Amino acid sequence: MSQNPLNDAMPPRPLATRWVIRGTLTLETALHLGGEGAERVDMPVLRDPRDGKPLLPGTTFAGALRSALADRLAGYGQDERPQVAALFGGARGEDDGPQSPLIIFDAIGDLPDAHGIEIRDGVALSPATGMAEDGKKYDYEVLPAGTTFAVRLDLLLPAPPTGCNGARREEKALLECLAAALDAFTRGENGFGAKRSRGLGRVSALWAARRFALESPEGWMDWIASDHEQPFAATPDQACIRDGIEAAAPEDLRPLSLPVDARKRVVIDLDLRVGHDILVRSPGTDPGAPDVSHLRSGGTAILPGTSLAGAMRVQALRIAKLVREGRNDADVWIDRLFGRRFEGQRPSDGLKPRASRLRIGEAGLDGSQPQRQTRVAIDRFTQGVVDTALFDEQTDVGGRATVRLELRNAEPGELGLVLLVLKDLLDGSLPVGGTASVGRGVLRGSATVTWYDGAGITPRSAKIRPGTPPAGDAAAHIDEAIRTFHEVASLTEASPGMGARINAEGST
Repeated sequence: MSQNPLNDAMPPRPLATRWVIRGTLTLETALHLGGEGAERVDMPVLRDPRDGKPLLPGTTFAGALRSALADRLAGYGQDERPQVAALFGGARGEDDGPQSPLIIFDAIGDLPDAHGIEIRDGVALSPATGMAEDGKKYDYEVLPAGTTFAVRLDLLLPAPPTGCNGARREEKALLECLAAALDAFTRGENGFGAKRSRGLGRVSALWAARRFALESPEGWMDWIASDHEQPFAATPDQACIRDGIEAAAPEDLRPLSLPVDARKRVVIDLDLRVGHDILVRSPGTDPGAPDVSHLRSGGTAILPGTSLAGAMRVQALRIAKLVREGRNDADVWIDRLFGRRFEGQRPSDGLKPRASRLRIGEAGLDGSQPQRQTRVAIDRFTQGVVDTALFDEQTDVGGRATVRLELRNAEPGELGLVLLVLKDLLDGSLPVGGTASVGRGVLRGSATVTWYDGAGITPRSAKIRPGTPPAGDAAAHIDEAIRTFHEVASLTEASPGMGARINAEGST
């Protein structure tokens, strides 16, 4: 046996600086982080085994941060830039990748007062009928909106080699990349967990930071004397992560500049109002509760992204079959926009599961009022009341919601299809939720469409509302997008795109 069993270990890394960043993440929409199986629901949330509180693993947060930074630096679906590996370490399967200087801790969640973990129903809608499919119902737990997580990240910077003068530049570059990643989770733009493409897991955050200089004995004593779990007492209160880091940074590290955003996307902000009432069914949890109630999260009635996406997918297929009649490619359009459905089967050769490129948000209904009513079932033959068929429902009446849609890396014609679906939604022709046959779920409103075409290109926008022409500096692109959807060549199931990309749906 060797007398020096650790001779093959990595050499120590003398530290020069340790940054500690603390944040308070607040859920703006419900969150599902999958945990171990349970009997009462199909998909429970992850809990800390010690006290049963919600758990946000550091690995989950790290993966979301890495993805957010990679998208910002290179754009959606592009290869990672070297700055990503410099901050988060080598990619999966990269044996010789660099070690990450970033430590991300697990975080324990605190549920909002008077609200516990919620249960939601999930169903699959039939494209032919728009109704729920048999055998496609499941339920899953979510953490309610308002749940908070106290997160912590430590950035460890090694002492530079003798004679090296680039330590400050490297520290500033890493801080700017870290700030860009955290910025995506500051104002409710990004999220984590399951069903992110349907609005779940969106967070906002407040931040605080402190820098421990470890080049001197005094700096080390300052770090050693600090509390292990709370190295500094300041409460996170900075809504801008860059401001929080700059407040703790020495003068030669200021100011910090966030990298230019390279993402190509079309963002659509919907301003919706409920025509009368709406019912997205939620299971009752109290003996005195109605048989069915409209879905709430954290005590607030919501318009869930899953319901809106289901209605939009069915309507998009109808429109594609009508407009693309004779080309036989309607299903391909829907699969590319909303993601392929494999019906519980393994993907066939050459086909890979892909997340929806059309991200549909979840939003609270402001100003809505609950309304409870009793209904009965009528016998179709006798026209009398069916015995034991008395039930009551609680809908939500009125209210407004602001919902954000994001179409990533739009191919020619795809925005046109989305706009045709939104036309039906905004003028009340596309109801959302259950019992639409009795007039529920009718929405009306307007939309603002904004094009982000990557680094260095000024965004442009257009406003659309039923019955009036589009307005704004990009109004002409609305009609052009719809025209492109009508005229673009036929697609095949295996086609990755439609030839050369066209920016802004029509301008080369």
